[in-house]
Amino acid sequence: MTDKESFFTGEMKEQLFSDYGWRCGICDKSLLSGVPQLAHRIPQSKRNIKKYGKEVIHHKLNMIPVESLECNAAASISGNTIAIELLVNEIKADLICKKEKTEVE
Repeated sequence: MTDKESFFTGEMKEQLFSDYGWRCGICDKSLLSGVPQLAHRIPQSKRNIKKYGKEVIHHKLNMIPVESLECNAAASISGNTIAIELLVNEIKADLICKKEKTEVE
């Protein structure tokens, strides 16, 4: 991960934690006690990065704040091809919208 990617991941992490009210997106426990983390709904693997691209895998819609490894595992939609396809389409639509907005400005 480049320094730029690391910066945006850190910034995105704080924003997602805030968006979820500092609660786990799976079990709703507080993220303030322990070490909060972001889980990838479509797992971050070399295969998935090659198939979908870093922009999709590291997109905020593919991330969910969790409070434990168990919740991290529960966040995964790996194996659910329909859910993955829907999420990838939603992320790609968001990326296109942001690109078009940037081009207009």
